[in-house]
Amino acid sequence: MVNQSEDSVNFITFNQDATCVAVGLNSGYKIFNCIPSFRKCYQFKKNESIGLIEMLYCTSLIAVVGLGNEISSSPRKLKIINTKRQSTICDLIFPSTILQVKLTKSKMIVLLEDQIYIYDITTMNLLHTIETSPNTNGLCAISNTECNLQHNSYLAYPSPPKTITHDSLLVNGINTNGGSNSVQNNIQSVSNSPNRVGDVIIFNLDSLQPLSVIEAHKSSLAAITLSNDGTLLATASDKGTIVRVFSVESGVKLYQFRRGTYPTKIYSLNFSFDNKYVVATSSSETVHIFRLGEDESLENKHRKKRNMKKRKHRKDPEYETIAEENEDDLQSLHLKQSKKNDDDEDEDALIQDDGDDSDAEDDEVDDEDDVDDDLEIISNRSRKLSQGSSNSFTSISSNLSNDEPKSEPIVDQNRLSVARLIRRSSQTLGRKAAQKMGDFLPSRFSSILEPTRHFASLKINTIGKDVKSIAVMTNDLQKDLVPPSYLHSKRHEDPNGNNEAFKSSSSSTKFLSMSLIHINVVTSEGLFYTYGLDPERGGDCILLHQYSLLDEGN
Repeated sequence: MVNQSEDSVNFITFNQDATCVAVGLNSGYKIFNCIPSFRKCYQFKKNESIGLIEMLYCTSLIAVVGLGNEISSSPRKLKIINTKRQSTICDLIFPSTILQVKLTKSKMIVLLEDQIYIYDITTMNLLHTIETSPNTNGLCAISNTECNLQHNSYLAYPSPPKTITHDSLLVNGINTNGGSNSVQNNIQSVSNSPNRVGDVIIFNLDSLQPLSVIEAHKSSLAAITLSNDGTLLATASDKGTIVRVFSVESGVKLYQFRRGTYPTKIYSLNFSFDNKYVVATSSSETVHIFRLGEDESLENKHRKKRNMKKRKHRKDPEYETIAEENEDDLQSLHLKQSKKNDDDEDEDALIQDDGDDSDAEDDEVDDEDDVDDDLEIISNRSRKLSQGSSNSFTSISSNLSNDEPKSEPIVDQNRLSVARLIRRSSQTLGRKAAQKMGDFLPSRFSSILEPTRHFASLKINTIGKDVKSIAVMTNDLQKDLVPPSYLHSKRHEDPNGNNEAFKSSSSSTKFLSMSLIHINVVTSEGLFYTYGLDPERGGDCILLHQYSLLDEGN
């Protein structure tokens, strides 16, 4: 994460297992341990600006790129440094500015604007070079092969539009939303979308061959990430309203979440190490945590909708919805719409939706995505236009039996505002409208009234504007003492039904003991935050710790 302002922080990132933070400064770099406790473990001070720094786990090997005009600190020069010996192992000069460096225990990936270089990290021999379309944002992601048992060593990067590699992968049946769709459908997909810029290429770092193309978005990508085991891919477009999760093996879209209604800049996406959550940071200074559970999966939603429809027809065989009565008209309507440009804003403009990818209604169909010319698929879509949506966590909780205790999401009293109350009220009204009128509204409307939103969120206490941030999650539950003022109620019942209150040794304030998952956040302002997430209740995360990465006392 690079900061282009006059601030002393130029770059900040976590290492591969999120146990350390590396900071590039105008006067060298710093490295901090953040597990089990936060502390500075290394600092290199020199009158040299550092634009990029990448660690190799917790080893003494780091990759550093300068940010100066001199040859020694050129942004085209990469240094491999041993911090323990304080020596430079090797230097590499590239033809243009280095935008990103990724390290594994076997490979080093160097990303330029239109090229990717892959090196053997043990010998520093160049293994492969990939020509790409202009990638000014420096987007790429790698799977953490050392942290998974499947040994999936993948590289993901934005797909060049209309290249031989891209089209051949699609035509040969290696594409998204089904993985092995028919060749004819893939040829149609290529011909209908000549200007797609939101696709992602999955590249095998072992065989050094492209594996597949994931058709993620129709607009440009803002953030991509691979899970540590290489099985999942998360993406967000430059509109910043939709976050999608795909299966890397099959290309099927597994989850789709709505981050918000209005466009924003997504700074980072990261999976938790157990693949149960996706964490997104954005220019709104809010971090969203999306849960990858059974209730949120698209497959279960589709199955639930099909079962609901079957029950309705068994109950009343002559029951017909508006969509079914006009199925022929709807089919012709879809045929007309499929010939329009992907950027046309039709019904989305009526409800102030961002129109991200114009295929957001795919939540309501089975496994088909962009094959609008297939009459059978269009027929299926038309029949599903009348079905309601029950995507949100709140609506899922409301469907539980009365015998099960309901856990309300945590509400941080410090984040209460008039605007937030209005948003919550409008979302509640939208859910009720979707549930009551789901049989009469087109599915596109009902899914926007009641989308799958975040499971939890947190607000970063930034000082300035346009503060960039990165967030990562740990796996383990940890006991933390929390002031009651953070919670919606004065007393907190943990999932086991135990109420625990403690008194601080330095004050009379009562603290509540909670089992929380930690979320670590770093910002371009040089601050490190630790928040706590209640995995049972979700809602607002609780600020636990805050440290300055620029303070010499650290």
